[in-house]
Amino acid sequence: HLSVFFLSPTSQIIMVEILLLTSVVSARLAGQPGPPPLLPYPEIHGGSRVGSIADASPDPWQNYHWDLETLPNPFAYQQYTELALNMTFSPTSSFDADANNASFEVHGTGYVTVRFEYEGACWIEFNSSDMAEVGGALDISISEGSLPGEVYRIKPQQYGTLYRLETNPQLYEGIFYAFINVTAKGSRPWTVSHFRRVCQVVPTNYVGSFHSSDEILNRIWYVGAYTVKVTQVGAGIDSVGGYLGSELKDRGDRIAFLGDAHVTQASALAAFGNFEMLERSNNYTKNIPNSIQPYWVMWVLSVLDLYDATGSNKMLLELQPWIEQRLDHALEVAAPTGTLGWSRDDDRMGFGFESPDRPEAFRAFLALLVGASRRYASAIDALGNTTASTKYTALSDNITARCRTSPSWFEEWGMHASADAITAGLVTPAEVAAMLSDKGAFGDPLQLPSLSIFETYFVLQAFGKINATTQAVYLIKRHYTGMLELGATTTWERFDPQWTDAGCLQHESPPVNAMNSDTSMAHPWAAGATAWLTSYGLGVRATAPGFARWVAIPTLLDDNLRTYLQGTVPTPEGPIQLEVNVSRGILIVDVPQNTIADLIGLPRFSSGLRRVWSRSTGIELFSNNSNSASVHIDENYVYLVNVSSGHHEYAYEMATRVQQQPQSGKWDPSNTSFNFAARFIGTDSKTSGAWRGKYGSKGFKLFAAGQSGSDVTQLPGFINDVYAPSKVPPQGGPPFPDPSTSSCKVAKGRNCCWQWNIPTNDSRVLENPKSSESRVLGALTSHGWASFFIEVNAADDTPYNVSLFMLDADQRYIRQALKVRDGKTLRTIAPMILVQDFATTGVYVTYEYAGSMWIRFNEVPSSIGNSGGFPPRPVLSGVFFD
Repeated sequence: HLSVFFLSPTSQIIMVEILLLTSVVSARLAGQPGPPPLLPYPEIHGGSRVGSIADASPDPWQNYHWDLETLPNPFAYQQYTELALNMTFSPTSSFDADANNASFEVHGTGYVTVRFEYEGACWIEFNSSDMAEVGGALDISISEGSLPGEVYRIKPQQYGTLYRLETNPQLYEGIFYAFINVTAKGSRPWTVSHFRRVCQVVPTNYVGSFHSSDEILNRIWYVGAYTVKVTQVGAGIDSVGGYLGSELKDRGDRIAFLGDAHVTQASALAAFGNFEMLERSNNYTKNIPNSIQPYWVMWVLSVLDLYDATGSNKMLLELQPWIEQRLDHALEVAAPTGTLGWSRDDDRMGFGFESPDRPEAFRAFLALLVGASRRYASAIDALGNTTASTKYTALSDNITARCRTSPSWFEEWGMHASADAITAGLVTPAEVAAMLSDKGAFGDPLQLPSLSIFETYFVLQAFGKINATTQAVYLIKRHYTGMLELGATTTWERFDPQWTDAGCLQHESPPVNAMNSDTSMAHPWAAGATAWLTSYGLGVRATAPGFARWVAIPTLLDDNLRTYLQGTVPTPEGPIQLEVNVSRGILIVDVPQNTIADLIGLPRFSSGLRRVWSRSTGIELFSNNSNSASVHIDENYVYLVNVSSGHHEYAYEMATRVQQQPQSGKWDPSNTSFNFAARFIGTDSKTSGAWRGKYGSKGFKLFAAGQSGSDVTQLPGFINDVYAPSKVPPQGGPPFPDPSTSSCKVAKGRNCCWQWNIPTNDSRVLENPKSSESRVLGALTSHGWASFFIEVNAADDTPYNVSLFMLDADQRYIRQALKVRDGKTLRTIAPMILVQDFATTGVYVTYEYAGSMWIRFNEVPSSIGNSGGFPPRPVLSGVFFD
C-alpha cells in the first residue's frame, strides 16, 4: 500500500493510493467479511466551484455546484481530505512537530490535541511507516468540542502504513477535535505523518441564499444550512441513503427521526430545494415505528410543507393513506386518557421522556393536530376529495371547540402551546395582542428561550404569522449568538442562553448536559432559524402549491440599521431572487416562469416612503398623493400586486432619514438584566458541614443522611414537601455513582439517593440534627442521566429562604448548573448559577422566594473530571429553610 500526498494551494490534501491489498478491499466491496475499503468513497466530483464561498458559511464546499443529473447516484457519498489545522503537544519534549504537514516525530509518551477548522462528518487517518516496527503505540479520542468526547481512547486500525480510527460500521463521526494519547515511545523515535480527517458529503447544491446588513443573521442562516447538509444520510458502506439525518455523533440514535426532520426539512427547503431528497426522506420515515406521538403529526406537517413547496399532487395522493392514518391515530391519542410518550425537551413541555404528558405539552399536541388537519383538509379539497376534506375539517373544528372552552381559555396556555395555537389558527387578533402583552405568554423575554432550539422553531413560526419580528429576532439572536460566540460551526442539539449568562462554557467546549451526557453539537433539528429567515425575514412564502403564486414581504429592513436584504429561494420553476437596498433606493426581483408574485412588499419605514417607480419604464407606481392599480398599500407596506414572471427593477424615494438607535430595553438580545421573581442571595463556601445555627432554622431535608439511607427530614409548616419525582428508567452514559466509592440506597427511576464513603468526622459532613447519631453525608444525584430536579412544594405564599448544600466529596471535579423555575408555572424565576470547585468545603447556594420552586441540577463538562468521555454527575446533599 503506497500513499502519495500533494498539498494543494487551498491546504487540502489530494491523496493518491495504490492498493496492493486488492483481495481484502474487493472482499469488503463484495459484501464479504473483511476490513473496510481504504478508499470508501470517490473524491468530490461531478461539478465545479461557482464564484466564491459566502463569507458567513462554515461549509468549505458551499460554492461547489454538482450536476446532479449526470451522477449515477446523486445520493451517494463523496469524500474529501483535510489536514489538521493545528496541534498542541504536551510535553513538548516528547515531540518534534512539522506543523505544515500535520506531522510529528515521537520521542516519548505524551498527549497531542488536534483541532480542525470546523465540524465535519469524518473519520481520522494518518500514516506511519515505523510505529509498529519500533513498538510505538497510541490511541485516539475524538470530539465535537475542545474536551475529549464519548468516543474515547480507541486504537486505530492498521492497513500497512495507513492507520484509521474506526468507531462504527459507517466510519464517520462528528469531528472538530481529536486527542492523541501516545502510550508507548518505542525503541527509537518514530513518525506520525499527515494526521488528517477524511470527510464525507452528500452532493447538495446551495440553491437558496441569504444576505443582509446584519452579519450575525447571515452567519446563523449559513450555519443552519450547513448543519442540515452535513447530517444528511447518503448511500454508503451499509446504507442506501438519500434521507435527512439526525446528528453526526454515533451515540445509538443516529437515525432518521420523522419529527426531527420536520424542522430539518423546513431549513432544507430554504437552503437547497432538494425536493427529490426530501420526498424520498418522507417516504423513508413513513413506516419507521415511533412511540413519540407528536412526531406523527409533525410528519404530516412535513408532507404538507413539501407539497406547498413542490405542488406535487402525485406525492400527496400517494401519501394520503399514511396521512389519514396518522391523523386518525392522533385523534385517539388526543383522548383524555391519551399519552404522548415524548413532547419536547424544555421543562415546560415535559423534558422529553421525563414528564411528557404535562398540560402544556398536551395542549401543544392538540394545536398541532388542529393545524395539520386544517391544512390537509384544504389541500385534499383542492384536489376534489370533499369526503376527506369534510372529515378532517370536522376533526379540526371539534378539537378547536375542545380548546376554546371559555373567553379566557388562552390564559392557561404557556408559550409553547400558545405558539402552536397561533400557527394552527386557533387564536383571534385580540387574543394575540393579549399574548404579546407584558403579562402574556410572549411578554417576558426571559421566558422565550427553550432548552432546545428544536421547539424554538415552532415559536418562530408563530411570530412569523403575527408579524412579531422584534420578538423573533430577539429569540434567534439570544439562542444562536451564544453558540456562535462559543465557536460553533454547526447548530447544537440544545442551548440555553443562561449557560453563557452564568459562564458555564468555554470557547469550543461541549455544552451543558441537561438530559443525556453527550449532547450533540451538530444537530439539524436546531437549524430552524434558517427557515424563518427565508420565509419571514426575507419574507418569501408560497401562497399556492409549488410556488405557482407567492409573496415576498421582507420584515428585516428599516431605514437606518438594517438597510440591505438579499436572498434566493428555491422553487420547482427556478429560484426566486429578491434584493432590497434601502441606501440606494432599489428593489430587484426575479419572478420564475409559470409563477406569479401576489404581493411584493416594500416597507414604508418610520420616515415615510414618498415614491416608487419602475426603473425600466420610469412609470410612477406610488406617491404620497396617488398610486396605480398595480399597487396596494397599508400602514406598513407598499405592495406591488400580481407581478408576472421576469426580471423587475424598481426605485423608490424616502423622506429624510431618521437616525435610529440600536434595539434597547427588554428586547435587546444583549441585555441580560432580567427582572427575576426570586432573589439570588449568594453562595457560602465557609460554613461547610456545620450548618446548625446558620441554616435550617425553619426546617431542612438531608438526603440519605439516616443510617439506613433514608432522608432526614423536618419541614416547616409553609413547605408541604421536597421531592424529586421521576418516571424514566436509567439510560445513557456510565453508571454514577461509582460503587467503589459510594453506596446507592434508594433508586427513584433515574434519580438515586446515596452516601459518600468518607469519614463521619470529616468537617464537610453535614451535622446530624439528632446529635446522638453519627454523621453521614448523603446525596441526591442522577442515575445514568445528566440532570435531576427537586420540587419545593410550598403550602402558601409565605416568603422564605432556601439554601442548597452541595459537596464534591472525593474531588470528582464536578461542575453543575442550577436552573430555577416557579414550581407551578415553570417560568424561570432566578439567574442560573454555576457551581464548581466545591470539594474542599462544599457550598451553600441561597435564594429567597414566595411560593413553590422547581430546581434542576445540570451536568457541566469539566476539563479535568471527565471519566470515559463523560462528565461527573451533579449532586445535592441538603435543603435548608429559613
